[in-house]
Amino acid sequence: MTLTRRERFLRALAHQPVDRPPVICTGGSMTATPEQVVALSGHALPEAHGDAAAMAGLALAAARITGFESVGVPLCVTVEAEVFGAQINLGDARTEARIVREPHTSVVDVAPPPVEELLRRGRAAVSVEAVRLLARDAGDLPIIANLIGPVSIAASVVEPIAFLRELRTRPQETAALSAHATDFLIAWARRLIEAGADAIAIHEDTATPALVGPRTFETAVFPHLQRLVAAIHAAGGRALLHMCGALGKSAAAVARLDLDGYIPDASLSPAELRAALPGVALIGNISTFLLHQGQPAPIAKLAARLAGPGGFDALSPTCGMSSITPLENIRAMTFGAQNLFEQESLHV
Repeated sequence: MTLTRRERFLRALAHQPVDRPPVICTGGSMTATPEQVVALSGHALPEAHGDAAAMAGLALAAARITGFESVGVPLCVTVEAEVFGAQINLGDARTEARIVREPHTSVVDVAPPPVEELLRRGRAAVSVEAVRLLARDAGDLPIIANLIGPVSIAASVVEPIAFLRELRTRPQETAALSAHATDFLIAWARRLIEAGADAIAIHEDTATPALVGPRTFETAVFPHLQRLVAAIHAAGGRALLHMCGALGKSAAAVARLDLDGYIPDASLSPAELRAALPGVALIGNISTFLLHQGQPAPIAKLAARLAGPGGFDALSPTCGMSSITPLENIRAMTFGAQNLFEQESLHV
């Protein structure tokens, strides 16, 4: 079976036969552009965060340099927070972009602008144009656009600890803000898919079941994720979701989201995830810490095992990948999995 990289990725999501699992990196919080990659790419950070051609060029260079079989934009997790008024430090090649200060201390103080105005702010349009350029230039590489989850966006508009407290004490107000964030994400996702994105990866990193508990997840997070996933599908895209931590009693709710793919915490095994999320493609799950601090040989061995029988449908780093992750460790992951299947085919 000979497949293009896009065909392999889409078939893996659909549980169709593939020659081997693809080795991808969504981008966003799972950065595909650590310091060594940026140095070899011919592009620079933070400049590429705000320039569509540079953003697309760096994403393409990252795939070429690392061996990842996907490209993803934007290159950070601060676009939405900036659009909603947070103060951002864009960092550099060694220091990731981050939120410096949220604009509000309570949800009652928030009066979010209309969605159309939000779409014109900051780097939202830059990311859409970067996807359009990738659709032209990326060949057979699948394009993944990254969104921060709606409740995590709300927690970047209001100071996070205060917001998480107000999920319980001010449920109507927090729900309204999360719904507005969802409206923005739906409109943005449609533009990203129209520009050429094959999949949308949602990173709900703040309001996870492990952090807010199953009851709050079901009432305050699930409805917004469900509406966003349905809109992505209606626009013709595939929906991936990443959350850290165990799913626990929230597994049934996550299963009802109708996801195409789930990117789990590094501590979770394929077997328990398949039982919890039947029919959902599993993408993972090389540990962030192992990639940062480990050695190439054990990483390649783990990658081969996780891509083998009983493993993941697609291989990927999990959670956030450090900007100082050694390139040799990333290549051990990508080529470790790819070479396993090449070697096996030679012995058939």
